[in-house]
Amino acid sequence: MGARNSRQVPVVQTFTEGGQNDRIWYAASSRQDRRRNRRDAYAAVPDLDDITSFFGLYDGHEGAEVALLCEKQFHIELRNDPHYPDNLAVALERTFFRMDALLEESEDWKKLLLPRETRGRMQCLPLKACISGYHWPFAKRKTPVEYVPPQVSGSTACVAAIRGHQIIIGNVGRSRCIISRNGQAIELTTDHEPSNLIERERIETAGGEVINVKIPGEEEGFFQQHGPVGTFRIDGILPHSRAIGYFEFKKNPNFPPKKQKVTCDPEILTIDITNDIDFLVIVTDGICPYLPSQTVVEHIRKELSSTSINLPLICARLCDRCIVSGDDATVILVQFKNAPPHQALPALEENLLGSGGGSSNDNAAQPPAPANEDAEPEGQEEQPLLHDDEITEDPPT
Repeated sequence: MGARNSRQVPVVQTFTEGGQNDRIWYAASSRQDRRRNRRDAYAAVPDLDDITSFFGLYDGHEGAEVALLCEKQFHIELRNDPHYPDNLAVALERTFFRMDALLEESEDWKKLLLPRETRGRMQCLPLKACISGYHWPFAKRKTPVEYVPPQVSGSTACVAAIRGHQIIIGNVGRSRCIISRNGQAIELTTDHEPSNLIERERIETAGGEVINVKIPGEEEGFFQQHGPVGTFRIDGILPHSRAIGYFEFKKNPNFPPKKQKVTCDPEILTIDITNDIDFLVIVTDGICPYLPSQTVVEHIRKELSSTSINLPLICARLCDRCIVSGDDATVILVQFKNAPPHQALPALEENLLGSGGGSSNDNAAQPPAPANEDAEPEGQEEQPLLHDDEITEDPPT
C-alpha cells in the first residue's frame, strides 16, 4: 500500500456574500478553519454614502479581536473623519492611526464587539471571559487594574475606498490588493515584511531584531513548492512589520508612531478606474504566498469567461485552491460598471514604481469579451451569507 500524505486537510467553513449597486458588482468569500478561532475578517460596504464604496480585509494574529474590531469600526471611523467629504486619501490614512488610538485609549473598544442591542448590559461580563482570557469565577479586585492594550495581538488591514472613478488603497501588513488590467496582474500594495530593506532599517533603528524563523511543516512538499523557506520575524515573533495593535512592538519612547518597530502608518495609493481594468481583488496572506498575483488574476478571468458568472462562487473557488496551506483564506472581488475609456495613466505607473508594485507589460493578453453591462449578470443580485452546503457549482452547459 502506498504511503499516505500525513498532512491533514483542515476542517473548514466558508462565509460567502455578494451584491451590486449602480457602480459596482462585488463578492467576498472567507474560508476558515473550524478548529481555531476565526482570524480573518472583512467588511463589504457597497454604499458607504451615495458615491462611495468601501471594502476592507483584516487578518488577525494571536486572536481575532482586533480584526473583528476593524471589521465593525474601520469604515465608520473613516466616514466620521472630518476630511472624508473632500480628501478621502487623507481621511483613510488618519483612520489607520485612529484604530490604534481606539485600542490604546481604554478597553471601551471591546464593547463594540457586542451586538448593538446588548451593549451596556450585564452581557459585558462574559465578554471579559471571551476576550481577556479570564475564567469563572472572577476574583474580586480591591483596586482597579490599569488597562493594557493588546501587546502581541493585532491585525493587518488592506482597504479600498471607491469614489467616482477613483480607487484609494490603504495597506498595512501582508494582505494584497491587485487589479487586472487587460489580463495583467498589477499589485497596488507592498508586502510589509521585516526582510524588506526599508522596513528592516526602521525595525533595527527602533531597537528590534529581524530573525529568520523556520515555518512548521516547511519540509513538506506543499511549502517547498508554494512557500518560502523560513519566515523573517521581528524579534523572532511577528512576520509583518506594519499592523494595527501589537503594542509590545510600539513602546520605544524615543520614536513617534511612524518610526516604531511596528507601525500602523499605511501606504496610500490612488488610481483611476478605466475600462481596461477588468476587476480589483484583495486577498489575505492565506492566499498570496501560495498563488502568485498573476495566477490569481488568471483564475478569476477564466471563471469570468464562463457563460454563467457568479462572483461569490468565483471567490469561494479561489479560497479552495489554498485549503492545503492550513491558513485562513479570504477574497474580496470587485468589478466596475460604466468605467470611462482608458487614457495614458502616467500617475498610475509612477505610483506603482514608487510603492514597489508590479510593472506594466505591453504584451499582456487581451481579456475575454466583457459581458453586456446593460444586463444583470447571473448570480449578481443581492445575496445573503452562504455556508458550505449552500454553495453549488454552475450546471454544465
